[in-house]
Amino acid sequence: MTVYVDAVLALNFCVNYLLLRATARLGASALGAKRCAVAALLGAAYAVAVYLPHCAWLQVPAMRLLVAGLMLLCAFGGRRSTLRLGAVFAALSLVLCGAIYAVQSLGAGPVAAQGGLLFPVSFASVLLTAFAVHLACRLFLPRLTHANGSVIRLQVRIKERSTCLSALRDSGNTLCDPVSGKRVLTAHWTVAERLLPLRLEAGDFQDPTHLALRLKTYAPRLIPYRAVGVQNGLLLALPCIICHREHRENGLIAFSPTPVSDGGAYEALTGGMIYV
Repeated sequence: MTVYVDAVLALNFCVNYLLLRATARLGASALGAKRCAVAALLGAAYAVAVYLPHCAWLQVPAMRLLVAGLMLLCAFGGRRSTLRLGAVFAALSLVLCGAIYAVQSLGAGPVAAQGGLLFPVSFASVLLTAFAVHLACRLFLPRLTHANGSVIRLQVRIKERSTCLSALRDSGNTLCDPVSGKRVLTAHWTVAERLLPLRLEAGDFQDPTHLALRLKTYAPRLIPYRAVGVQNGLLLALPCIICHREHRENGLIAFSPTPVSDGGAYEALTGGMIYV
């Protein structure tokens, strides 16, 4: 059997890219095109590597799971929600396999082979089937998770460090700075680990006054808040630059010691800030 490396690379890259984008849609995760492309390219490179001489060991199930895990880490990062997204990715992969089987059964049909089935699958049929699965996820997304466009991608910068995060457009969140009156972006405390060159834990953010002394060079502020089950409390907030597409503004990001999303689909709440 002749294997064309360029065809294998291109096909696997396109299919991986479509599956990852569909996973992000179903899982309400804001996935950047660059991260998705890098993850898809990693999977495509693995698909080519298994055909290289002396690389048959790459086909063992453990290696396949490892590469799939690395793809998910590249795409969605090392977050708790990545496990949930991994399950969605696996389910979509099975859906794609079933769809390809159905398409081929309606056409030429499967070819029996020792130890399994072989399909005379063309490049175009696989790519079109993958695109159909991706399109179905886009059409049915509002029925499965948050409303379309409710989770957005933001870039936050504090001094020389920056990170990208997914945020829910929460117009009902009235948290604001009592001094300036500005709306506050509220994020899970793990975002602070990516923005600050310090070792931090959830307990540090449960005592914001003490943490503010540690971070005095960042001009910290204490934001009072009320929530269900919490009559009053304080959140540590730091000045930052918030970017969404071409929009850029100076703002505040407050860090919550508890998750802001029950399912881990997003890491922050916009706090009524409108981004278009």
